[in-house]
Amino acid sequence: MEIMIDQPISMADRRIGISITHLPPGGRLTLRALMHYPWAESVVFGSSTEFVADDNGCVDLTRDAPVSGDYTGVDGMGFFSSMRHMSGKLSAAFDNVSIGNSIFIEITAECGAETVKAKIERRFLSPDTKVERITEPFVGEFYYSEEHTNKTVLMWGGSGGGLASVLPVASLLSGHGFNVLALAYFGVSGLPKELVRIPLEYFDPVFDWLASNTYTKDNDLYLHCTSKGSELGLILASTHPVVKKVAAFAPHAYCFQGTSFTKYASSWTHHNQELPYIRYQFRTLYGDILGCFIKNKPFGYTHTHVMALNRANNKDEARIKVENIKADLLMFSGKQCNMWNTYDGCIEIMDTLNRVGYPYGFEHIDYENAGEPWYAPYIIPESIRLSVKIAPRLSLSMGGTLQGNTDAVIDSWERMLAFFS
Repeated sequence: MEIMIDQPISMADRRIGISITHLPPGGRLTLRALMHYPWAESVVFGSSTEFVADDNGCVDLTRDAPVSGDYTGVDGMGFFSSMRHMSGKLSAAFDNVSIGNSIFIEITAECGAETVKAKIERRFLSPDTKVERITEPFVGEFYYSEEHTNKTVLMWGGSGGGLASVLPVASLLSGHGFNVLALAYFGVSGLPKELVRIPLEYFDPVFDWLASNTYTKDNDLYLHCTSKGSELGLILASTHPVVKKVAAFAPHAYCFQGTSFTKYASSWTHHNQELPYIRYQFRTLYGDILGCFIKNKPFGYTHTHVMALNRANNKDEARIKVENIKADLLMFSGKQCNMWNTYDGCIEIMDTLNRVGYPYGFEHIDYENAGEPWYAPYIIPESIRLSVKIAPRLSLSMGGTLQGNTDAVIDSWERMLAFFS
């Protein structure tokens, strides 16, 4: 028995092919995968599936569906997307992220009394990519190369805050030939602790830096933003005509209040004045949480956003003026998103742009069975997003199905790359 891997060492967002040969025809094969991140070695993820060898004694993951196990259907990377959290504190996998080291995945194949193992290395940084950490006048990490194109992508995360969660995406995006500046705007030392009253003036030095930096000053500038970060991205694009393209993952049409659930305040300010915002109803949110706790089922925030919009009497003031953007716009949404009703928001944005005769390109890609899976593919097992435990009898689901989220994150990544390229 032999494990054949077409790319044993590869960039982490690349699809690879695995086959197992020299099996007895019709033999039953058990395939197990174990993984941990280099910055969280105690946190282990794993999957297990069973296959039946063909008449030539071969199992090819790109051709064959498992007969049982953690995923169904033909999916050459199903061993990864279906990985479950097996041990260690899950939150540690998303803290202190460092992309300087590789992810290693151990593959074990068992057939009868025979066992063989193989190791896959998944890298974040291309050999020619350089990294610069920036702490003043903003907090970010810059990925660049003399070999890259004359295009720069400015990106940030959503309501999770900080910089760490953005770095794997930024580093992999740079591997496709872009200069990439990953930005933090709250949740790290020297910046606001919460996503509340973030001054838009914080971003002015970012645009100034990009306009003067040796590697970016003559570049086309694109924005990559996700979820709550897409709210910010659309606002900034509407006031900074230097932005040429915006890829917005799970955006919305409105500004909502800050993500502190203890006080009412806007997410953003300009010249110390709060931007108009849609106010949450804490009674709705806490009622949803209590109901999910009692029923022992995952909760989400979409109902809270829907009810807030239904009760709002300032929707026109809080609406993001997307018609003022002077850039091509590509939006992605999942119809089963459990974080907010992004699909409805995208439809409203499209209606606005159509109504005003928006002179730039704009497109909305929606995924029927997706929640909020947006990230680079093959970095976070999609099964994890379906239920994240945050307290006893209480877990958060970002929505969608395993296959729906897997397909959406792969397709949206490829479409985004084509859009920027």
